[in-house]
Amino acid sequence: MLAAAGLAVGALAGLVATAFHSALDAAERFRASMIDWAHGSPAVGWLAPILLAAAAAFVARWLVRRFAPNASGSGVQRVEEAIRGDIVPKNAAVLPVKFVGGVLTLGTGMALGREGPTVQMGATLGYLCWRAFRLRAADARVLLAAGAGAGLAAAFNAPLAGAIFVFEELLRRFELRAAVATFSACSAALAVMRSLMGDHLVFSVPAIEVELFPGYVMFLVLGGVMGALGAAYNRMIVAGLDLADRVRRVPPEIPAAIIGGVVGLLAWLWPNVVGGGESQVQGVLDGGTSFGALGFLLAVRLLLGPLCYAPGLPGGLFAPLLVVGAAAGMLFGMAVEKLLPTMTTPLSTFAAVGMGAMFIGVVRAPATGVALVVEMTGATSLFVPLLTACVSAIVVPSKLGSLPIYDTLQARDAARRRASAAE
Repeated sequence: MLAAAGLAVGALAGLVATAFHSALDAAERFRASMIDWAHGSPAVGWLAPILLAAAAAFVARWLVRRFAPNASGSGVQRVEEAIRGDIVPKNAAVLPVKFVGGVLTLGTGMALGREGPTVQMGATLGYLCWRAFRLRAADARVLLAAGAGAGLAAAFNAPLAGAIFVFEELLRRFELRAAVATFSACSAALAVMRSLMGDHLVFSVPAIEVELFPGYVMFLVLGGVMGALGAAYNRMIVAGLDLADRVRRVPPEIPAAIIGGVVGLLAWLWPNVVGGGESQVQGVLDGGTSFGALGFLLAVRLLLGPLCYAPGLPGGLFAPLLVVGAAAGMLFGMAVEKLLPTMTTPLSTFAAVGMGAMFIGVVRAPATGVALVVEMTGATSLFVPLLTACVSAIVVPSKLGSLPIYDTLQARDAARRRASAAE
């Protein structure tokens, strides 16, 4: 019964993730055409993306506040809280709110990821299937985790990363019953997603060959740099949330609309810096971007990610991290190339390893980060460079006193619940 329930959860999660992906693609095409039209009428056209993004953010935040407060933000920390029993995921409204709100925010250019909504929607489907199959109480958390893993797997076409994510981040240990449900769910999710959208890599990279020296030494250094950057990024996210908490007297839809307007203005000025980030990552991996353009992309995305996350809009953290990691990794590789002109390691390798190291520095889930990058690129030659960068990407932020981002977000939620209970 647990295996059957896992298959059902995975199939539903794959279907929802595919529909979400398709809706986002349509929304992004509409945004691109609208910006093209706006540039054709610059006198008044610049207002269109600003007003559209502001209105979309306003509506998305209102949906969250009105129908499903737990749908705010990434949702991964809420899944972890539900697995631990801190909250009960009984509000099925999370599913439509996360879907519609995610399309509104991501489709208009917010620097948020689609994996957060698919993870939380998958977990919600897991809870609903647990009730439908009438399994024992202990299996509720198992199907919650399995649905979340299936959501991540379908979002990035990465079944192994989805399964590892369940044990490394959500459950924090390996359980046989959870493995039955998780493997069933991830396989079913990918079967449904690939039958509808095809089996395509998220990112394409050229052939990668890494020389023993100085290549691997440089990846160890790169991991430390990305670990420090990850610690800084975590603090920026927390600072943005703290700032949002200080304006509680203002309806949350107002700050969301203001930030949406800022993103709309950026979309009109520099359309290539907004959005979830997949196109930017591919552009970096393709090479040919100047040092200055990469620096500009890195600076904008470092600020834009925490800014978009602060007002509690439905959207994930993973995809924006990949943009920062890819840009920073490519900048690092270009600097190394200047210092060591005889090095033969392709620059795209530094960008790909930068993605994984940034993920590890922020989330502190190394196995998930390694599997995610390898599955998204299809480059198994990245395994050893990623493992090398993992070492310092874990050590440096830990020594800097930076907690994993989802632990920090859970602690904030727990403090908020205690404050509400005290009132």
